[in-house]
Amino acid sequence: MATIKDIINSPLLLALVVGGLVYITAFSVAYLLRARKRALEMGISREEINSIIKSSLIFSIVPSLSIVIGLVALAASLGTVWAWWRLSVIGSLSYETQIAGTLASALRYASTADMMASASARDFGVVMILMSVGMLSGFLILIPFGKKLMGSVDRSKGGNGWSNVLSGCFMLTLLAVYVPILLIGDTYQALVMITGLIVALAMGALAKKPGMGWVNNFVMAGSMIVGMASSLLWTSIF
Repeated sequence: MATIKDIINSPLLLALVVGGLVYITAFSVAYLLRARKRALEMGISREEINSIIKSSLIFSIVPSLSIVIGLVALAASLGTVWAWWRLSVIGSLSYETQIAGTLASALRYASTADMMASASARDFGVVMILMSVGMLSGFLILIPFGKKLMGSVDRSKGGNGWSNVLSGCFMLTLLAVYVPILLIGDTYQALVMITGLIVALAMGALAKKPGMGWVNNFVMAGSMIVGMASSLLWTSIF
C-alpha cells in the first residue's frame, strides 16, 4: 500500500507544483507587462515605472522572509514540496498547521509527526483536499459579494464607516480563533507566541520613531525569527 512518503517525495507531485508555480509566474509577468504598457499610455515616464518596480521588489522580498521561515516549519509536517506549494500560492502557516494538526487528530494519530511517519497515501490525500477546498471558500464568497463589499469599503474610506467595522471584525475573528489555540494547546507554544508578540510590539514602537519607519517591513519576519529561536530557550528551561 502506498504511504504518505510515496506522495510527498513523488516526481509527479514535484512536477505538478513546479508547473503551477510557472503558470502563476507567467500570469504575473503578463499582467506586469500590460500594466507597464498602460502606464506608458497614460504618460507616466519609464524612469518612474522602473522606480516603482524596484521599490516594489524590495518591499516584497523583505516580508517574504517570514514565508521562508514558515516553509521550514511546515515542511516538517507536510513535506517540502507540498509546503512549498501551499505557502507559495494561497496558504498560510497558521492555517496549514492547524488543519494538519486537526486532521492528524481526526485520523487518530498522536501528532502530525506521527502522521508523517505512518499515514497512508489516502490519509494524506484527505489532508491535501481539505487544505485546498477550505482555502478556496474565501474566493467563492467573493464571486457574488466581492464587488459590493469593495464598493462599500471604498465609499467609507477616511471615515468611521463600513471599512473600519470590517477590518476590526476581521482582526477580532483571527484573535478569537487562533490565540486560544496557541495559549491553551501547549506551554512551549504559548511561550513562543508571547515572545513573538513582545518582539512585534517592541518593533512597532520603534517604527514610530522619526526615521525608523523602515522597521515596519521587518516586524513579521523579526517576530517569527525571535519567537522560533526562543523555543530553544524555553525547552531548555522547562
